[in-house]
Amino acid sequence: MALPTYRGFSTENYLGSKTFLVTNQELVKRDLLNHIYTIPGERVHLPEFGTRIPLLAFEPLDQKTLAIIKEDLKKVFDYDPRVKLIDMAINALPDNSAIAVFVDLLYVELNVSETLHLEFPTGA
Repeated sequence: MALPTYRGFSTENYLGSKTFLVTNQELVKRDLLNHIYTIPGERVHLPEFGTRIPLLAFEPLDQKTLAIIKEDLKKVFDYDPRVKLIDMAINALPDNSAIAVFVDLLYVELNVSETLHLEFPTGA
């Protein structure tokens, strides 16, 4: 069995797996989500790190909100050299008061592609 390329830890699924160890694709995905859900200014010495997405929970479901999400997500994927953004589709879900995002990513060193599904609530 080959050693993992990336190793880290997460407490998110500890009860299900009884381990804090997270490797490779799951670690990169967890890091991306942490970056997405960090508000700019929360990270010490990196005031530009993070996105405005957590602040959009009560914003109207309009083109401006969709543009902010697209811009911030592109910034996150460009920031992390472990992934390459292949394609991104953003869909407004007015019935659910949410925005669904489908992101096709390439995990560069792992040479694995994946579609990441994200959903953000809004105030529609």
